[in-house]
Amino acid sequence: MDSVRASGGTRPLEGLEIALAGGLATMSLDEAYERIIAAGGRWVARPGPRTAWLVVGSRSLPLGEDGDVAEPLAEARRRADAGEPLEIVPEDEFLARLGLAGHGAELQRLYTAAQLARIVGIAPRQLRTWIRAGLVRPVKAANRLSFFGFRQLAVARTLAQLSAQGVGTRRIRNSLAELARWWPGAAAALTGLTADEQPGELLVRTTDGGLAEPSGQLRLDFATTAAPQDDVPTTGEAWFQRALRLEEDERMDEAVQAYARALDPAHPRAEVAFNLGNALYGLDRPEEAATALTLATEVDPEYTEAWNNLGNALSALGRHEDACRAFERALALEPAYADAHFNLGETLAALGDVTSARRHWRAYLAFDPSSSWAAEVRARLRRTDPRAAAAGPGPTLVPHRPAEDIRESPEPR
Repeated sequence: MDSVRASGGTRPLEGLEIALAGGLATMSLDEAYERIIAAGGRWVARPGPRTAWLVVGSRSLPLGEDGDVAEPLAEARRRADAGEPLEIVPEDEFLARLGLAGHGAELQRLYTAAQLARIVGIAPRQLRTWIRAGLVRPVKAANRLSFFGFRQLAVARTLAQLSAQGVGTRRIRNSLAELARWWPGAAAALTGLTADEQPGELLVRTTDGGLAEPSGQLRLDFATTAAPQDDVPTTGEAWFQRALRLEEDERMDEAVQAYARALDPAHPRAEVAFNLGNALYGLDRPEEAATALTLATEVDPEYTEAWNNLGNALSALGRHEDACRAFERALALEPAYADAHFNLGETLAALGDVTSARRHWRAYLAFDPSSSWAAEVRARLRRTDPRAAAAGPGPTLVPHRPAEDIRESPEPR
């Protein structure tokens, strides 16, 4: 079927009827309607015989609350399959056809796992489960720091919404299979889902072959012959896997003990020391956390997140100058690491160097302009602006990013 393209000139949608489906990531619906009209197009609530394009927003996968493909998209596919000249246009392509490619910078933005969890509004543990299951996959990784694109954000949003609704796995699989015909992110999500016989449950297959709920809670898989959980692990890797499960169950004291058993003093693994340090930090044991995180950076000097979390632990101990050096090391490895900019700014402000702190707060906003933390950073930039007419009190600090927010659960070796 030939695609209907917009005409050129200053009114690129002249004579075209446009429908929208799903939330747009780059503009409000009101702005989209105004731009369609200004470009010579006509907006309709749902696709009909004369509709040229169905523009599908990128904010989340276009599934309804029941897990089925959203009705405007389903209608568009029926019309397209019947031979009508209707084209399904993703949001980024829509912007390009309007001559607004630069308006879609948000669609090109990359997010760390911590940022992704905050934006979606899920617990970091839940996101780590999806990552290990292959449901949400990084588009870039360097020095053990992973970044995710906007399509991964859309998948995570959809998984969070549907799992909260208790939507059954088969329905999600069927919907994603249909979406995969035009949405690349749907294919990635589809590979990680496992068909479960129990209705109303969404389970994911973890990389070690187990089953887990989207919340991170592991489930018994009676189709396997896995050893009972009460068996005492006999290898460092087995202790590490037990520690991950205990942490997902929020049994943090036991998780610390298991991570310690997994850590071989003769041949320490950086990721084991990293997770041990983070668990200790979460239990408000910053001195022990700093020791474990220091070990992680010694084993792997390019472990970006370990340097950042070490800075958090050192700052909690009041060792702000040492903390600054740790954050600076993280940023030397990955200059786009938003959380390290935030934490370094906080620590510099605690040392009284507000001018340098402001520089790192502004850098944070360049990489994370729209999260709840961004609003707080803008507020402190206003409070510490030397051009303010009335000088107020010194900067009010908030706690550093907790290590929980940025903990890695590495793939088993």
